[in-house]
Amino acid sequence: MIVLLEESEAWSLVMLVTAVVVDNADISEDGKDAIRRWRSDRPETSAEMQKLTEELNKAMNAHLDTKFLRRVKSRGWYETVKK
Repeated sequence: MIVLLEESEAWSLVMLVTAVVVDNADISEDGKDAIRRWRSDRPETSAEMQKLTEELNKAMNAHLDTKFLRRVKSRGWYETVKK
């Protein structure tokens, strides 16, 4: 399974997660301000957001690969199987 977020989708995800953190997490006002600054430094079409999108895609797909690909011993041999 491969999941690829487009830049606009990754931006929406980041905005949603940071909004939930700012609104609901028990962190200081300085921490909330730092998150807001970090978020405002990454507009949807920025180079930082493009890099973050690539890193998100790599991380998600690496996690999915480890979750769904397994090495299984079968009849004395090891096989890579998809779950």
